[in-house]
Amino acid sequence: MINNKRFLSFLSKLAEVYPIGHVKYAPGTLASIVAIIFGYYILIFFNIKFFLLFVFFFIILSYFLCEAHIRVYNKKDPKEIVVDEFGGQFIALLGIIDSNNINHILISLLLSFFLFRFFDITKLGPIKRFEKLPGGFGIITDDLVAGLFAFLIQAAILTSLDQPLIIKTL
Repeated sequence: MINNKRFLSFLSKLAEVYPIGHVKYAPGTLASIVAIIFGYYILIFFNIKFFLLFVFFFIILSYFLCEAHIRVYNKKDPKEIVVDEFGGQFIALLGIIDSNNINHILISLLLSFFLFRFFDITKLGPIKRFEKLPGGFGIITDDLVAGLFAFLIQAAILTSLDQPLIIKTL
């Protein structure tokens, strides 16, 4: 890893998605809101294949940003790191519907948001175990698994309501 303190400090600010990681109340929730808006626009203006590729590289970058933050501040899982919420919310977004009805899309986005926040905050089931992994891997993995749980629950709900998911457009 890089030893230049100035560059590591810059990377650690990216892990905080500065200034989002420093808001006084609910920085993770704010990060999820920004992520859902950003992610949805990527899906609209590009396509699901591009989105999947984007998320893959984003997760890899997030790991290195978290590692840089750990090196600068020597903390295990600081609350100001919110880049992990972006990755988890991006995964949860895969469960949104493919529709021309704006009301259905908004409901789907809200469902994605609330399910992700629920699993991220409660850390139910195996999610808590992933948080205990070492370093940047532990910081991001619990959010990715929370996003996966949110995606699966949302996909099950929407599929049972005969709603086409964006992921099916692959």
